Amino acid sequence: MEKGGPKPREIHVEHTMPSTGEALRFRVVDSVQDFGEADWNSLVCVFTQGAAWQFKNWLWKTPEEVFQNCLGLYPKHQDEQLKESTRTWAVVPLNIERSRRHMDRATVSSMWQGIDQYIARHKPELFQ
Repeated sequence: MEKGGPKPREIHVEHTMPSTGEALRFRVVDSVQDFGEADWNSLVCVFTQGAAWQFKNWLWKTPEEVFQNCLGLYPKHQDEQLKESTRTWAVVPLNIERSRRHMDRATVSSMWQGIDQYIARHKPELFQ
């Protein structure tokens, strides 16, 4: 992407899953505006900042319902508290160290392990 250019509507990330050794291709989107049934069925995880407005026009009507249907990840600094709104959302905090940025790799590894476990439990068909 060129500096100052338009933000892409989606990107693709390929990751080798720890449990199977299989490389999966993930579609990362900024908006669910054009989602169809297949898109909703293949939704694995959502990053949230704790704002309910993020889920306006979603298939599921409340954040609680969203996170009953996908893995919720909440990136935050280690020294910050969870936002009050997220306490009922069943989200997993991703703690980022402000002054120990060398720990980012461990945080990312933990994130992928969580995604891998979620898929194995809730969407094993994605491994096929």
